[in-house]
Amino acid sequence: MRPARDFVPGQLYGVTQRGNRGQWVYCDAEDFSKALDLTSLYAGRHGVRVHGWCLMQNHGHWIFEAASETSISDMMRDMQSRYSRYLNRKYAKEPWRLMGPLGRKRKGRSYSRYLRAGPVNWTPRFDAQFLDGVGFRSFLRYVELNPVRAGLVKRAERWWWSSARSHFDGSDYRGLLCLDQWRGLFGDLSLEAAGAAWKDFVQAPGEEAAANAVRVRGMRTAGSVHNRVQWLAPAAMDSVGGLASGAGSPPV
Repeated sequence: MRPARDFVPGQLYGVTQRGNRGQWVYCDAEDFSKALDLTSLYAGRHGVRVHGWCLMQNHGHWIFEAASETSISDMMRDMQSRYSRYLNRKYAKEPWRLMGPLGRKRKGRSYSRYLRAGPVNWTPRFDAQFLDGVGFRSFLRYVELNPVRAGLVKRAERWWWSSARSHFDGSDYRGLLCLDQWRGLFGDLSLEAAGAAWKDFVQAPGEEAAANAVRVRGMRTAGSVHNRVQWLAPAAMDSVGGLASGAGSPPV
């Protein structure tokens, strides 16, 4: 029997869901845009606030604020189910595209197993990790740097399918983000100054080790709603990167 979800209304959670068996779920700009449209639609429908996000070819990260004990689960169910229907219709005649680079060969055991398994796009359950104030900052940085770590772009803001550019500029281009929690990291700084401070924090090489330490500490000492990692941090890190304590076009 699956463990019950224990989302707490008003709390932030880092949510991750991956393509089943590592398959791609976002293959082109149309797919990414469709996913973002559905995120906006179902976040509004279920009262979930979106504080950050990053979509990669084979997985997605989101930072959600729960409106109720079931709002995030209900949103993910509706959003991913509808997106899967879109994806399977679009690639019905070319299912190999969802296997990414491996699928281009269109042969081998992995390809045969995929075709036999049928259109199961997502892993059975998404992961959700509770975020405290500093954990929010660390997880958001981790999420927005994903495309840089993967070698897809050299700068986080060049990846069109994440919230990095909006945070760097202090402006929500897509009408999807809630900037309140992020804005609270910077005290009385203007939006322009807050964006510049966040950009410095995200890009600072020395912050990588600190962010990893937060993640490792969480893995060793805390569970999550799925017994994974909580993004918690010691108080000594509250001023890391000069942040206050507390709480375009597609890439080329």
